[in-house]
Amino acid sequence: MLLVTHDFPPYRSSGVYRLTGMTKYLPGTGWCPTVLAARTSRGEQDPGLLERVPADVRIVRTRSAELMAWENATARAMRDAGALRPSTNGNAERQLDRWLRSTAGWLRSCFYFPDESIGWVPFATARAAGLSRGKRFDVVYTSGPPRSTAIVGLALRSLFGVPWVMEFRDPWYPASRPRRKRYEDRLQGLLLRRADAVVVATKGHAERLEATYHLPAGKVTVIPNGFDEDDFRGEQGAETGILAGGYRHLSHFGTVYAGHSGKFFPALAEFAAEHPELTRRLRLNIIGYPDQDVLRYAGDPLLQQVIQIRGFVPHADALQMMRATDGLLLFLGDLRFCEQAISGKTYEYLRVGQPILAVAYEGGVKHLIEEGKAGWVVHPEDTEAIKSALKTFLTDPSANGNAPRPARPEFVAQFRYDRLAGRLAVIFDKVARHGE
Repeated sequence: MLLVTHDFPPYRSSGVYRLTGMTKYLPGTGWCPTVLAARTSRGEQDPGLLERVPADVRIVRTRSAELMAWENATARAMRDAGALRPSTNGNAERQLDRWLRSTAGWLRSCFYFPDESIGWVPFATARAAGLSRGKRFDVVYTSGPPRSTAIVGLALRSLFGVPWVMEFRDPWYPASRPRRKRYEDRLQGLLLRRADAVVVATKGHAERLEATYHLPAGKVTVIPNGFDEDDFRGEQGAETGILAGGYRHLSHFGTVYAGHSGKFFPALAEFAAEHPELTRRLRLNIIGYPDQDVLRYAGDPLLQQVIQIRGFVPHADALQMMRATDGLLLFLGDLRFCEQAISGKTYEYLRVGQPILAVAYEGGVKHLIEEGKAGWVVHPEDTEAIKSALKTFLTDPSANGNAPRPARPEFVAQFRYDRLAGRLAVIFDKVARHGE
């Protein structure tokens, strides 16, 4: 089986944890993957993730044309010439700068189709074709984002007739430009029709695809994200010494995306003003990358000691910090995301078993946390509900480490990667038989 994915360890992105888990456990189901990935040095590296991949799994890496490289150089040249000045003190953006940014958006729309990783597709397709000539693969399994990964699967399906399983780890959100949206819809429809099977991570995403593209029953299968149980073997409880003692620690792991925190930080500032005696007990750890809202409120005199920005840590260290914290924080204040997607870290949060405070709209995350009896979900725009949840976290004895770990073990266990790999293998078996 050939697994085609742009990102793969040691490169660290949100999608590599799922693929690392599947690659680790698929050989036990009778499917040993050859991995085809991009050769890249951008982003964070976590060599420990690569150690999880079985030694007999072959990893082939190809170069990629970095189409975005021109942007930084062009932007620097324009700024040196006095253009693209940031608007300050409420001044309106200059007409020239508006035109330049609009033109840049149009150029991106034209060249980055279906996304900025399209420069990898020719190299990946050529290498995949070479691998296929040397060894007939029973199945090709493409996993994105990026969306362009699926084009490699389409090419192999067309050239060699090899059964193709296409996975969308995240929804394909529509473009804002009408013409771009029309072309993307056509491409997505073509990919969905030509794939032998489609895998998505949430029920909401599956329902949207089936309703929009009128797919036949059974073509789309939901296989959620999960966790590797080996990460938790021999667990003896919370790690000591990782987080400062004497405080209640509420921790967010991963990138805080712009706009996803809703009104959490304004609510936290109000809570600090109303309950200074409680706020002194709180440490809010951002273990990953902050957005501008986090940085702004971290400079607020009321919150300077409360908000602790710690930056990126390797996955193994992040899991230790999850066990050491008193509560786990999720920011999912994007309505489209909540309707169709669930953050991958949610499943590790569930397995750790500490109470989860999710700032989220109605959707899969809310249902998952409530069904697992794993914590609280508050509306991103409900300041009073956020403050109430913070007060409960700081004062309610039932929230202070006395909840079961995890709250519903039988519910959480279904998200183990060894079990999810078994479900994926059933799909491979099915499409491979059809291709015989």
